[in-house]
Amino acid sequence: MGLNASGLGLMSLARAEGACFGRVVTIARQKLTIGPAELEDFFRKRGRTDIADRVAGEVSDGYCEAVIRSAFGAEIVHSIDASDYEHASFVHDMNQPIEPEEQYSVVLDFGTLEHVLNVPVAFDNVAKLCAKGGHIMHMLPSNNCSGHGFYQFSPEFFFQIYSEARGFAGTRVFAAPMGSPEVWYEVRAPHTLKSRVNITSRDELYLLVLTQKIGAPVSLTRCPVQQSDYVALWAAENTARKGQRRRNPLEQWARALTNSMRHRRKMARRDATNARADMIRHRVFDLTRNFHTPAAATVAAEADRDGR
Repeated sequence: MGLNASGLGLMSLARAEGACFGRVVTIARQKLTIGPAELEDFFRKRGRTDIADRVAGEVSDGYCEAVIRSAFGAEIVHSIDASDYEHASFVHDMNQPIEPEEQYSVVLDFGTLEHVLNVPVAFDNVAKLCAKGGHIMHMLPSNNCSGHGFYQFSPEFFFQIYSEARGFAGTRVFAAPMGSPEVWYEVRAPHTLKSRVNITSRDELYLLVLTQKIGAPVSLTRCPVQQSDYVALWAAENTARKGQRRRNPLEQWARALTNSMRHRRKMARRDATNARADMIRHRVFDLTRNFHTPAAATVAAEADRDGR
């Protein structure tokens, strides 16, 4: 996909929450998929006319590095790709384990890992690339993108691989319909709800993920995660199997006759844009308006970086 307005919004939210963008690596070289006028407008609305004036002349090569440096103060922006066709900083196939020579304060994956078949290894690599205390961000397809890559992802996947037990903190997942970029729907973690969060959508739906690495995660290839509702079920004592009453032929006929209607109603109830207890509707601007006032942790990290 590349760096678009949603990606800028996610990075702005991360900065406001304390992320330091001193050393950034992108998974694949990320194209800039937002036009100059929209790019300028994004920063002007957030009170950063200085950045808006500056970035306009830095998008000529079509890639994201100049914008990340200008807007977020990155000293280093590297990229990793399976091929050198876009002149990435490092050539490495994310299907294969990586042993990075250096780690980064921010790891960005804006539409790459859905194209990588070996999911556990790919996400292990992301964790290895991120320094302790650093932040990881993803923007990956969730609904109505079948055929775009190998996979579409669920919120549960990210809440499990980026759990506190695995060495991560502050994990947030937003469902972002591509047709209404001004609104995100924050997904509540299924393990806290003790139920699944099933999401349908009428539009292409992407997940925006933000997390911080605080520990040393065990490899997913060595210790795979499990879906939270199954973990709870397996852990429950004296769990009785649900009784399965056999329906008589008349009931079976009636259900078969109404299957299609019942399915449509169920899918409509699960639409991302509905008012629901397991998702919180946010105006993107409200989440990202504080770009010009980064959190104290960011200020301290940047001051320390400048002092070195």
